[in-house]
Amino acid sequence: MLTEFVDRLVEISAKPRSGWYKVMATVVGLAIFLFVLPGILFPLGYLAEKYILPNQIWIAEFVFSVTCIVIGISFLGWSVYVLIRDGHGTPSPAAPAQKLITTGPYRLCRNPIQLGAMFYCLGIGTLLGSIWIGLVMMFLSYKIVGSYHRHVEEKELHMRFGKEYKEYRKRTPFLLPRFWANSD
Repeated sequence: MLTEFVDRLVEISAKPRSGWYKVMATVVGLAIFLFVLPGILFPLGYLAEKYILPNQIWIAEFVFSVTCIVIGISFLGWSVYVLIRDGHGTPSPAAPAQKLITTGPYRLCRNPIQLGAMFYCLGIGTLLGSIWIGLVMMFLSYKIVGSYHRHVEEKELHMRFGKEYKEYRKRTPFLLPRFWANSD
């Protein structure tokens, strides 16, 4: 079943898309990452905080949450901009990049949009609830979205870009940037 899904994504990626379609695909993708995913993860984080984890200091949480939101949105925006500009596509599997992007944030890690979304979830969860809710949201977004990236997106990218993606995958970490190793 997963293989058929990946095959379908490869088939979809071969279709040319209009600029309007790409804009709409990006808007839908952003809505999912900025509203739907946090809307699902927040109640889970809230329940974990209410019944399992202790409260934290409000001021520190506020500063921390705003910082995470700014980092997350900045990384998301940078990643989407480079993907559209250099890849001539969108983050949406319905209108993906037409070439493999290895510059900008994609030089630091293979999934910078996910990394930005994780910081955003951490910040939103902390701002609206507590640090514990934010951490649960961040962890769950890592597990859920990361699972998709590892089991679906990476297979699809390998099928589309072959050896070029395989080499990129060898030299670029999945999610946590290695700033010191990317200085060449």
